[in-house]
Amino acid sequence: MSKTAKIYQFDSLDYGKILLTIKPHAVNLFTQPDNDLWTFDLEGRPIGMFIDGVNYRRTLSNHYFQKDRICIDGEDYRNVNPIGLGIAEGLIVNAHKLLSDIRPKLPLEIHPMIDRILSQNMPVLEKNGQAFNDIYLPISILPPDQYMAMVIQITEGCNYNRCTFCNFYRDRPFKIKTADEIEVHIDRVLDFLGEGIKLRKSIFLADANALVMPQNRLMGALEIIQKKIGSTREIFSFIDVFTGIRKSSVDFSNLADMGLKRVYLGIESGDPELLELLHKPQFTDDIIDLAENLKRGGIQLGVIFLTGAGGWDYHAQHMNNSQALLEKLPLGKGDIIYLSEFYETNPEYETVLKKQGILQPNRQDIRKMTLDFKSQIQEISSKGVIISTYDIQQFLY
Repeated sequence: MSKTAKIYQFDSLDYGKILLTIKPHAVNLFTQPDNDLWTFDLEGRPIGMFIDGVNYRRTLSNHYFQKDRICIDGEDYRNVNPIGLGIAEGLIVNAHKLLSDIRPKLPLEIHPMIDRILSQNMPVLEKNGQAFNDIYLPISILPPDQYMAMVIQITEGCNYNRCTFCNFYRDRPFKIKTADEIEVHIDRVLDFLGEGIKLRKSIFLADANALVMPQNRLMGALEIIQKKIGSTREIFSFIDVFTGIRKSSVDFSNLADMGLKRVYLGIESGDPELLELLHKPQFTDDIIDLAENLKRGGIQLGVIFLTGAGGWDYHAQHMNNSQALLEKLPLGKGDIIYLSEFYETNPEYETVLKKQGILQPNRQDIRKMTLDFKSQIQEISSKGVIISTYDIQQFLY
């Protein structure tokens, strides 16, 4: 496959113009003037579709979702809803019919790619989705800039797993994989992705805090990744404070040398009272020490705050104390502040709020809190720090 896109255009009585674009990492099929679009990975699996003005996404586990947005009082709110396999199959069949129609007009060298797409009917995609589920435990969440990463689960679960607001890893015990297990896992991931690996520009070490792995074993895991996958992709991971303060700046420097680019820390809030409500024990000094060691080690930092946590009762102190903490962190170019809008909760957190007589804010209230928060910390962007909203409901892998 060449490094430049190959573009083929046809006129059709039924569909108007048909445009086929074969890129080094994906295949796009357009129709005009309808502006319908199908995107496939290089294994021929559908990734996303934009049909009749509606956006659809397929996950690697072969689940399908419709993504849309509504505007309320000038603010956009994005929604994600599952759709049935029957609906999804109809959308895919339409693309396959188009490709079958234009296949005879395409150069012979393109036929294998087209045939690969055409072979991916719903029974095949269902089997492929089951293969994904056999390789991975559910990939619960990634930072927004890593949604298209290649996930490698060198650990499973969360070593703390007691935050009242989080239910991402309640379904599994915490486990650190052995070197042999990591090798087998990577082999299976590579076999599953096949040519689809070209869509995955980075590597994300999962689950909740892969860096909890002892340093010598973690370095060994990165060596396996380099041996199996290569060293051209940058590596990212979550981290927690307790793990972080057990590693020195030299440890982080060694990890950076092995490709670790950025880690993501769920600070949630700079307010100790709110952290107690969330059952997330961590201290300002530890967060600062971790950030300083990371930066000395040459690793970028993404920090995550929960906007809406604690409702209006905690909003002011949450925002003010978080700002005060941010001003003490050595953040700069390449670092990210994510404001995660906490509008979908779990029963444990809701029980805590009820006991304290706190009303759970609605989505519009949380957006107002997010805008307040963003306005208050905006000055930090002058240091080259990116400030971005993080909607966990948008994550589909």
